[in-house]
Amino acid sequence: MDNMKKNRRDPEIITVTDDRLIPVVAALTNLTESWKAQLSKGAVSLPMAVQIGKKLSHDRQQALLEFWEDTRLPDKYMNRALHAFALNMPDWAVHQVIRIFRLTEKIKASMVMLNDWMDRFDALYEQFEHEFWEGEWPGAEDELESYLDKLEADFQELYRQASDEKKSYNRHYGDSSSDSARDSARTAGPSRGPVSFPALIGAADDASPKELKQRYRTLMKKLHPDHGGSAYLFDWVKQAHDHYMQGKASL
Repeated sequence: MDNMKKNRRDPEIITVTDDRLIPVVAALTNLTESWKAQLSKGAVSLPMAVQIGKKLSHDRQQALLEFWEDTRLPDKYMNRALHAFALNMPDWAVHQVIRIFRLTEKIKASMVMLNDWMDRFDALYEQFEHEFWEGEWPGAEDELESYLDKLEADFQELYRQASDEKKSYNRHYGDSSSDSARDSARTAGPSRGPVSFPALIGAADDASPKELKQRYRTLMKKLHPDHGGSAYLFDWVKQAHDHYMQGKASL
């Protein structure tokens, strides 16, 4: 049976007969004209348009449109903004939530070391994600503001620690990016001493060659661009490994 049938009296009218498509069509029908225009231009994806029409009233759709036009967020952040608007969060809080999510991406890019910092980050991020998607936020705006400020400060501190550790390692082993190395030299301040390569990959300084090799391979698989990792971090850790092996060979 066809999923859609044309109305014989009015060919412009199409009747949807597939139960799976009915919610999709209903959501698209609920879109404001402004969002329909964005969809027709290809400025917003069809799945995102469906979610907008499904979750938001026309007033909230307009608020989201103004937010989107101001920020031009990619879909991975737009989905979070949409959820925040569906929770009726105030605009300032949506901006702060997106800022925190972006900050977590920076932290992930900096924390290539498998240590207690990553455990702390994972715990904090899981709590943040759970409370965001489940809507477990303080109801009063002043309480929400205090909550988000503390959360952002906690993530900022983790980012600072990870960045400091990375700069320390760059000063000792070099960096695959000359611009990054120059930036590190300008902003690093007093040296805290180099981080050893074993510590970088989450191993003890006296780890056996076999353990180092295993940990290095595991980390490189996670960082490989083909597996969703970062090309920069992949090259950076590889360069650190090469420096370390050259030093061992010269002993």
